[in-house]
Amino acid sequence: MFNKKFFHVTAALLLAACLSPLGFSPSRAWAKDYQRVVVLSDVHYGSKETSNKALRAQKMANKVKAVQDINSWKDVDLCVFTGDMVQLAGSKEEYKLARQLTDKVTQPKTFLAGNHEVVYSEMPAVKGKLQPADPYERMTHLKSYQENYGPLYSAKTMGNYLLLFLSPDEIDGHIIHNKPYAVELSQAELTWLKAQLKANRNKPTLIFCHTPLEGTILPDNSENEARNFTAPAKDIKDILAKNPQVLIWASGHTHTPPTDPSFDNPINQYKGTNVLNVYNPAWEGDQIWTNSYYLYPDKITIRTYSHKTHEWLPQFDRTITLPANLTAAAVPAA
Repeated sequence: MFNKKFFHVTAALLLAACLSPLGFSPSRAWAKDYQRVVVLSDVHYGSKETSNKALRAQKMANKVKAVQDINSWKDVDLCVFTGDMVQLAGSKEEYKLARQLTDKVTQPKTFLAGNHEVVYSEMPAVKGKLQPADPYERMTHLKSYQENYGPLYSAKTMGNYLLLFLSPDEIDGHIIHNKPYAVELSQAELTWLKAQLKANRNKPTLIFCHTPLEGTILPDNSENEARNFTAPAKDIKDILAKNPQVLIWASGHTHTPPTDPSFDNPINQYKGTNVLNVYNPAWEGDQIWTNSYYLYPDKITIRTYSHKTHEWLPQFDRTITLPANLTAAAVPAA
């Protein structure tokens, strides 16, 4: 016998379930136990290629297509631009051009500065040759960067993970072998870094910085010069040695592709620390790759994707198992 009361109660329950955030929402159709961070490094938009117009146009088109790929990924929680968004020296026109690409990224995103945003003069004495900016021009560059992309250094928590973002902010940049350090952190930034790590000793930590750590790339690599490692190197090594919760240093700058032996190599492990320096490819070559960092409650998995062939490169998969004292709290399902 048809029960009208039962029908109305059932209908009400179904309606409530559909309206409830825990109901039949499409976003709950699949759950994930990780959070995904995608690194976009050295995009240099438009392109460092300025003489060959056809090649420049092709590189710019490749970059736009890569952004479209990233926007299509439904499980991305954060995109990190690890510096060198601009072409060469960070002029107003270059920032305007760079933002034509970075503004296209519709995923949550954050930024840090690279050497091309900070350390070079917009009006070099020798045309076409990058030269160091003086302290006053560095100050103007830092201001332009912050107006376009936000703070020079910042922190973000994801689940029980801590993510730290560092930028070159030293006004009186030091010169080595007649060239400036690509990234030099001020004492104020180092003090901030130490305070963040001290307050979060039980959080597995990833640090994002434009340049790599000293000695984490093969000696025969052309970027293996002191100026291309994050400075001051000794201070940074002391900080990392005292903070074993730091597990990853994600860098760009060296334009190291998966085809380079340094991309995934035992030398990437920073001696005397728990830190793996992960090299993130630039967007200026013949093709574009990106690294994705999957933050699980008990591990970090790093995967490399080819935006040319639209496939993962499993030969470069890496997993870091969290020490028992750093096992992250479960992340909320997407």
